[in-house]
Amino acid sequence: MKLLSYTTRIQLFAFLLLFGIFSTLFYLVLSWNVLQNVDEVLYNRKMNLLAYLEEHPEISIAKDNPLDDFTFYPIEISAFRSGKESYADTLIYEPMDAELDEYRKLISFVRLNDGYYKLEIVKPHLEATEIIGTIAITLGGLFFGLAFCFYLSNRMLSRRIWQPFYTMLDKLKNYNLGNANTPVFPNSKIEEFQLLNNVMTELTRKNKEVFDNQKQFVGDASHEMQTPLSIIQSKLEALIGQTQLSEKQSDILEGIIGSTQRLKKLNKTLLLLAKIENDQFLTTEEVNVDGIIGRSLEFYEEQKEALNIRTEIDIRNEAIVQGNRLLIEILIQNLLKNAFLHNVKDGKVIINLDGKRLVITNTGSEKGVDKEKLFQRFYKSSNNPDSWGLGLAIAHKIADKGNWRLTYSHKNALHTFTVDF
Repeated sequence: MKLLSYTTRIQLFAFLLLFGIFSTLFYLVLSWNVLQNVDEVLYNRKMNLLAYLEEHPEISIAKDNPLDDFTFYPIEISAFRSGKESYADTLIYEPMDAELDEYRKLISFVRLNDGYYKLEIVKPHLEATEIIGTIAITLGGLFFGLAFCFYLSNRMLSRRIWQPFYTMLDKLKNYNLGNANTPVFPNSKIEEFQLLNNVMTELTRKNKEVFDNQKQFVGDASHEMQTPLSIIQSKLEALIGQTQLSEKQSDILEGIIGSTQRLKKLNKTLLLLAKIENDQFLTTEEVNVDGIIGRSLEFYEEQKEALNIRTEIDIRNEAIVQGNRLLIEILIQNLLKNAFLHNVKDGKVIINLDGKRLVITNTGSEKGVDKEKLFQRFYKSSNNPDSWGLGLAIAHKIADKGNWRLTYSHKNALHTFTVDF
């Protein structure tokens, strides 16, 4: 979820929560206020009525006039003494509307003309429920309209405020250390964004320097180490060609030459791994995988004949992969080399290619390989002197850089490597 959406949702949720709480409080306060006003009207009506009747004692109060809003009921002195004035809601049938309407009733106990009476005065409830409901709906609609306007305005304003941040993210997303220029971030009037701008500019500059220095070191190391090793190897080969050397001396020199060759290969392999990790293979193109498989198999004819290994190739659908051609070739060649190098006599290598899935299976030891260590550098599951334990590490690194999936499985002395391009 984006930061803008996340903050907006939190603000909207907080607004609705507060709106619900205050709406409830508003309803309760408004209801109480309406009842207080009605009760005040009833009380004033009672006082005015009693004052009028005391001034005009000749007026009869025994008669129940349906047009009056009050009624006197004679009571005993005991009921008069124990009675308490009260207010209550009641329903009265209205013939005109043919329905029960809400009224507010005052019940009071009074002494009038040497008699004791229970006085009931009723007043319409002023349609309090309808009034409160109308006010609540109106204010609710108003508040929801304000909330919607607030949401839109806040989102537009936040999007504008956060625009430098999103621009910076886009530039960082598209930036590659292999590019010649460092990204230029837009200036901002907001102090925090400008500070982030300055920090990111300095960080990318330093990373670019480190990357260039490391790249230069890899190139220099490749040249400076390969040249002495080549000279040593050529001198040793010239020395072993001299006839005055004994057989023992020749064996020693051949061992040194072999070690020198292995050291040259190790140096090249480590430098290749460093280049892959430093993203120095940036060019990509459409690569035909089955063509690479056909050409790569020619390199392992010697191992194939030495162990009498049978190859089975099943290519169902042509696979075109977008990536660096050299890295894809190294990936496939390392998997094939592993399949032939760790095979058994009269074994087999099975190659299946179906679309963008490459499966290479080879016969081998009955015991499986530790999957957690298999793709680690210098991990060797056998004592084969021709293995450095780097081939699968390079293959896994190439797959990782290409966003491909390289997996291993083992069943019944068959070792399977699967690449999902």
